Amino acid sequence: MELSVQLGALGDDRLQVLWEDGDRVIYRGSRLGAGGSRRSVLVVELRTAPAFPGRGSRAVMALLLSLCRQGGDGRSMAWAQLSAMARRTKKAMGCLLIVPAFLAMTASVACAGTLVLAAADTWPTAYLVDGRPTGMLVDLVTEAYHRAGHSVEVKVMPWARCLKDAETGEVDGVFSSFKLPERERFLAFTNEPLAIQVIAFFARSGSTQSFDGDLAAVRDARIGVITGTSYGEQFDAAVRKGVLQDVEKTNSIESNLKKLVLGHVDLVPSYRYVALATARRLQLLAQIREMSPPLDSVPTYLAFTKVRNLSKQSEEFDAALASMKQDGTYDRIIGRYLR
Repeated sequence: MELSVQLGALGDDRLQVLWEDGDRVIYRGSRLGAGGSRRSVLVVELRTAPAFPGRGSRAVMALLLSLCRQGGDGRSMAWAQLSAMARRTKKAMGCLLIVPAFLAMTASVACAGTLVLAAADTWPTAYLVDGRPTGMLVDLVTEAYHRAGHSVEVKVMPWARCLKDAETGEVDGVFSSFKLPERERFLAFTNEPLAIQVIAFFARSGSTQSFDGDLAAVRDARIGVITGTSYGEQFDAAVRKGVLQDVEKTNSIESNLKKLVLGHVDLVPSYRYVALATARRLQLLAQIREMSPPLDSVPTYLAFTKVRNLSKQSEEFDAALASMKQDGTYDRIIGRYLR
């Protein structure tokens, strides 16, 4: 048995043996991302006869690496070539196999063709139920890619980590994000908005805090925000320029709402339906109030890492989401969560 034996390389792709026993070999294909991090893109089992070209042969290595790199027709062609090679030795090849044991051994193993997307851990847009990602935006993205013929793995995590993992290429994309210049440096945005976010301030029900649309008027308020989150150009600029000076960061809307009702902060900016749904779930709805006018109304998007070219997957998403909006599926999914 051999573990992580280097077989060969093609560009930034690497091929290793994870496990070997007689005529059974399990390979791992991985791709180098930004910053030197490596992401598994393929786990494949081959069963070979002695006459089959060795596991280190250039022909086998090249075809397996092409499975890591290719999608669609290119991947099918590589399988056909491997099968033909096997038939010449009168031994059938194994098929693509994702093995649970090896999923535990590798940090981010996914079958080629599966998109790995990260979403902020926020109810009702993306959250876990019994360890399974669900939520309004999770359902929208999953349905869109189901129509496009792709499987999706969603990772739910703090938003700051979503952005970091997209920047390094650890995940294929994130949702949902504002289209901001600083993010366009490392993210390629879809054209079709995933949602329109209405951003509003929330205050304690019994407080005298007011807001008339002028952020300078609340410069002395203690404001709770989520790390790495944008609240629209006006609010973000006020923070950068020091107009809003007392800004406290946390990792979730749950934490911010609890701080608000306890009097630890005076105002919490949030996507309107996220704050209201979370307050309802935490039984805090009667203790907060939404302030008017809203801070902003901003489209948010699915966005892909720029570490690799995912323009085809972006175009497929745009087409699928547009069809969902046209046939009523989009509104039905949103309605399930915002009743």
